Amino acid sequence: MLSFGIGVFLIVAVVVLALACVHFVPPKRVHVITFLGTNPIAMLETGVHFTIPRPLAVTSAVIPTDVIAQKVQVQIKSKDNLVFELPATLQFQVTNAMDFAFERNEPIAQMVNLVVAALRGAANRMEFQEIYDDKITIQQEVEATVSEQLNGFGVRIVDLVIDDPELPVSTQTALNNIREAEWGRRAAEHEADATRVRMVGAARAEAESTLLKAKAIAGFRMEIAEGNAASIAVMQGKIGIRWVERTIGEGDSAQKVKTPAYVDRDGNPTSPPEMDLPAEVILDFFKVLDGNETIRDAAKADGSVIMLPTPNGGKMGSDIADWVAAQQASDRLSA
Repeated sequence: MLSFGIGVFLIVAVVVLALACVHFVPPKRVHVITFLGTNPIAMLETGVHFTIPRPLAVTSAVIPTDVIAQKVQVQIKSKDNLVFELPATLQFQVTNAMDFAFERNEPIAQMVNLVVAALRGAANRMEFQEIYDDKITIQQEVEATVSEQLNGFGVRIVDLVIDDPELPVSTQTALNNIREAEWGRRAAEHEADATRVRMVGAARAEAESTLLKAKAIAGFRMEIAEGNAASIAVMQGKIGIRWVERTIGEGDSAQKVKTPAYVDRDGNPTSPPEMDLPAEVILDFFKVLDGNETIRDAAKADGSVIMLPTPNGGKMGSDIADWVAAQQASDRLSA
């Protein structure tokens, strides 16, 4: 009976001892085992492991091996003297549980301090818009700066996600006002440019139109002068005239008109001869012509007053016939 009890005791003792030697490690975890909580003796990864029995073997640290995200907030003073917060998310993974557990006191806090210092050093040398636009450059510089130090206590950076800078409300308002003013200035400049282009274009078009009109009037005057000289030559019997048909215009607007062709006494084509007329006669002729054109144009529209140049510079000895003709034209327009 005594021997049976001893056997049971021995079996129970073996079972208890065996259980004390077994370590169960869950997924994505590493157990750091020390001897009586002093010297590390083993790193147990996911699975079932046997070590010296408890309490000789103590699980001093349980280290996660999955990717961990750690928020980081850094105050930045940019190169253009803007002060703002730069939020980031540090994603890291433990690569050496023994170093992570024993090489550093509070390794996560130290890692965050290193990353914050590297972020501030990189961003402080850049202007605000550069930070906003080129976060990849900052990320690469930070990783290159701290990666070797983090490897020294068993950590590697998986990713560093840098968010948009967070400006104080007062700074945002000021920058928005500046931006609106700048866009307003640009809009005003564009509007001024557009107005200038329109005005220059209109002025150029008006100048070209005036020039064309002047050329047309000059050509018209030349036609009249040549025709008048030819008429005088015909009346004097110096040249003859033969009517020929000529097409004026193009397409549907083309018209056929009869125009004079001048010939000499033998019937050969010729030009109107030179006329030796005093300048005063020519000037008086154009005055009469202008007066007739004025009366003709005024007769086409409503009006009661016609202003005409008078011969002899407007002296009392002016031809009364001009005044009578002007008065009669005015009476007809008023009727």
